[in-house]
Amino acid sequence: MYLGPDNNISMKRLLLVMLAASCSTSLWAQNESKDLPDFKKNIVKLNLFSLPLKNISLQYERGLNEKMSVALGVRFQPKGAVPFQSALRKSIDDDDTSNAGLDFINSARISNWAITPEFRYYFGKKPLNGFYIAPFVRIGGYGIDWDYNYQKDDGDYKLVHLKGRSTAFSGGILLGAQWHLKNVVLDWWIAGPQYGSYNISLDATGDFSDLSPEDKADLKENIEGIGWDGNKFKATVTDKNVKAENKISLPGLRTGFCIGYTF
Repeated sequence: MYLGPDNNISMKRLLLVMLAASCSTSLWAQNESKDLPDFKKNIVKLNLFSLPLKNISLQYERGLNEKMSVALGVRFQPKGAVPFQSALRKSIDDDDTSNAGLDFINSARISNWAITPEFRYYFGKKPLNGFYIAPFVRIGGYGIDWDYNYQKDDGDYKLVHLKGRSTAFSGGILLGAQWHLKNVVLDWWIAGPQYGSYNISLDATGDFSDLSPEDKADLKENIEGIGWDGNKFKATVTDKNVKAENKISLPGLRTGFCIGYTF
């Protein structure tokens, strides 16, 4: 394409404007970095409270200035038993006569992961030190394996191998305190009330044609009887599969105690 004289002049002006803007941005960034206090802005941490629960919980924090920072937490739990079993057993509905809820708590295997970004504001006099408040969001998921031995009307057992997943989204505000001991950092997550939504789906594929209509209805009722605090599953049972879904909204509490290294 041919560019005439007017176009060439316009192009030169555009290049000069872009160059001036680039130089201004560079100078502004240099001045801003000079104005920031000289302190260690990077911290990596391990949450010690998560280890007894067989969770690996890590966090990276980056200081924006002496009072503010952003952090990103990553948590992973390999497949294992359902956590907090004793508390869950107490929360099973009294009218759950099928014992499917108890069987789920005792025999299901669960894995989970979560990513937690947060923003922190510190009230201490030293950089990134002292009491802080930190709004956060959490995105995560769960993997579920559950072998349910359903007892039919004739007394025989039918193994229903349910595999499932759950997606979770929650948010809250964490109150905590952090201390710097030279290069070592101690971070106490005192209390982080949160509220979240969980979508759960379970599916078993196989031959269920040997179940009578009464058995199918009973199996459906058993699975739908699994519930905590009034939250129930919605299930379907056919000759080829068993499916169940549930959506739960629950409050929670985030706590922990981290040891870290700053650099």
